[in-house]
Amino acid sequence: MKKIFLSALVLIVSAAVVFAGGSSESSGKVEIQLATADNTYGLSTDPDLQQSITDLIEEKTGVVVSPIVPPLSSYSDKIATLVNSGDIPDVFAVAQAMVKVPQMATRGQILDITDYIAASDTIKSMIPSSVLAIPDVGGRNYFVPYNYPKSKGIFIRQDVMDKYGIELSATPTTEEFLTEMSKLKGTGIEPFTFPKWVDNFQFFYNSFGAWGGIYLKDGKYVDGFQEPEMREALEYLHTLYEEGILNAEFITTENSQMREKVYTGQSAADIDYVTNYINYFQQTAAAGKPTEMHVVYALIGPDGDGGTLNEATQTALCISSKTKNPDEAFKVIETLVSDPELYSAFYGIGREGFHYTLNENGEITPTDKASNSGYKYTLNFLSDSFIDFDLDNLPYKLSEDTLAGIRRQREIIDEGGNYLGPNHSADVPVGVSDEYDRVSPSIKSTRESIAAKIVIGSVTLDEGMAEYENFWQSIRGPQILEELNASL
Repeated sequence: MKKIFLSALVLIVSAAVVFAGGSSESSGKVEIQLATADNTYGLSTDPDLQQSITDLIEEKTGVVVSPIVPPLSSYSDKIATLVNSGDIPDVFAVAQAMVKVPQMATRGQILDITDYIAASDTIKSMIPSSVLAIPDVGGRNYFVPYNYPKSKGIFIRQDVMDKYGIELSATPTTEEFLTEMSKLKGTGIEPFTFPKWVDNFQFFYNSFGAWGGIYLKDGKYVDGFQEPEMREALEYLHTLYEEGILNAEFITTENSQMREKVYTGQSAADIDYVTNYINYFQQTAAAGKPTEMHVVYALIGPDGDGGTLNEATQTALCISSKTKNPDEAFKVIETLVSDPELYSAFYGIGREGFHYTLNENGEITPTDKASNSGYKYTLNFLSDSFIDFDLDNLPYKLSEDTLAGIRRQREIIDEGGNYLGPNHSADVPVGVSDEYDRVSPSIKSTRESIAAKIVIGSVTLDEGMAEYENFWQSIRGPQILEELNASL
């Protein structure tokens, strides 16, 4: 494997003295703040290992990098605080990009990078124009995605299905899912573990033709949470909860806890990105519970509706509108998404000699420092990035089983594309209703809070809908719809 030598420059990061768009006193080079969660940046929280990633970025770009790497669990809050305070990092990752990118663009918080993309043969040749166009913000580009659009399905352990006679296709009906997963009652195995992120309910909303949010229906804007289809969807979710299919503690379940239960066989199924199949392939084996995973891409509802949870561009890289060095900021993004060595290190396996070494067989072996920092490498990047990694000529050795798993991952991603559910996130234009642009975050949080209460039964369906109606009136919801529809 090609050896990469450390840069002679060692950057000591101090958030108190680093300013976006500054320059490094020690080198005279431009300095760029880069913010991302700790499930990237080499997948390790160890400062020395993170520094090795910083060194590699600097080596590849010629730009001095000042990293901000909060824990994934607090990353979105951290970025929101920085953005709202005006102290915006030059380059930063944005989760839930479909919703947040248009909002930040309208507020003037992120840079219009249309011309940079147009001038980048690298970006244009790698990323389909259809991907770069969504979310659309007035026909201009404000983001660069670093992997293919995301969708979610239900992963079910095949060994559990075989043992308990669970028979489900890739697209069963809602009733079949309820009936078949009920076979696990009394087995000690949790049928379906769900995370606290209630926006995942949209997978089930799809089965009933419902949408959680304002969207275009029959040529006019409506609030999907108040449409009759939503009542059906929430009744079904409540049934799953009451019947013990949906795990009782989902309101507090983190993604990592959800996945660990499935890896170890404590739970039969969960909902996750179809691009994460390879993680289940690896981690079930690491837990001593190896199994194939069956993927349910859609639950087909009574009227034939259903599809994956289509998040389109879920996470993207943006540039602060306040950056003093947009050229260098874009260079960092361009290199991150296109350089195979950097991409592998940043999003997947870290750096050889730091995060891992190669044993006598050329296989990846975590170093003690990496292992002690909670590092667990992932191979997702080999299947869901825009880089065409040649699986037959990798600089490290993977077992035949692992290579088969990665190839299966690529098949699952392709197959999932046939069952994409709707995504109406870009239906509502920004800048049309100032009131909507201001209150849309509270609409989302209130909707999800009430949906969760209905599902667990702390309020009845009618009580929950009445509570939402009161909220809707308090934010002038009918007037918001009038303003939006007047723009059609």
